[in-house]
Amino acid sequence: MRALLLLLLLAPHARAEETPAVCPKGTHRAMTNNPYQPFECVKEDVKKGFDAVTGPKGFKTRPKCPRGTRAAVSKDGLQQYRCVRVLAGDPDPELMPLGGDEEAPALEAGQVDEDPLTRGCPPGKRKVRTNNPLSPFQCVAQSSRIKTISEDAYRRYNVPAEMSFEYPRMLQPRDAWKEDVPTLSFTLDDGSPGKPVMITITKVAPSQPTYIDREAAIHKDKEWLGAKDGGLVPVAGVKARVTFVSGESKTAYIPLADDAYYTVAYSAPVESYDLYLGAFNRLLKSMKITRRGK
Repeated sequence: MRALLLLLLLAPHARAEETPAVCPKGTHRAMTNNPYQPFECVKEDVKKGFDAVTGPKGFKTRPKCPRGTRAAVSKDGLQQYRCVRVLAGDPDPELMPLGGDEEAPALEAGQVDEDPLTRGCPPGKRKVRTNNPLSPFQCVAQSSRIKTISEDAYRRYNVPAEMSFEYPRMLQPRDAWKEDVPTLSFTLDDGSPGKPVMITITKVAPSQPTYIDREAAIHKDKEWLGAKDGGLVPVAGVKARVTFVSGESKTAYIPLADDAYYTVAYSAPVESYDLYLGAFNRLLKSMKITRRGK
């Protein structure tokens, strides 16, 4: 009787020693419901996304998905969320309700996916930035570049002892050249939503409290706005540096004496950008600087 009792006491200890410490390759330790054998080696299921070291793969909380995708509930118990592709026109991903059957919306028959974030633009169109945060880019026809403004639509603007240039008469001028930071602006505000067509000329000089040199201003343009280098263009007998954000804005930095410089900045809505870009280029070509110093 005493021997039988001893065998019963030793049995759980013997079974516990059978618990695997290291599992063979292709298996992992898994918890069981047996108190005498709490772990066992089981085969890894790649389809369920289980890893022997890190455990279940996937998102347990709503992830911040890459641009062009959004979070959606997954039917896989090991992965609560996943990132699915977003097409142009979808609601804001952050405001989108999460449902178990969410999928990226299918295209209707004959519909072409022109979302620049996913497919790029089709032949004959190009990607431009928009003012819509839900659809930051759109494709516009390349043929829009051929639009021009008639010759009789221009007039000459003169700033005494400074400069003169040509601009479209349909743009409304605002002269603030006598302010601490001399500025001219020419605006076409037709009442449509979003930013208006605008050309702004500013004189930047070391005497101004907010002064930064020309190279720093160009670097800031690239760093803050994501602008690209447009190279050098001749303006009034000097070489001006140009930066641009495709389909959105273009800026020329014109050097003057004593580390001063002019900035000529152009911006417009997507649908008007190419039409008035010619006015910006003509302003630069027609500019005459009468005083390069202070």
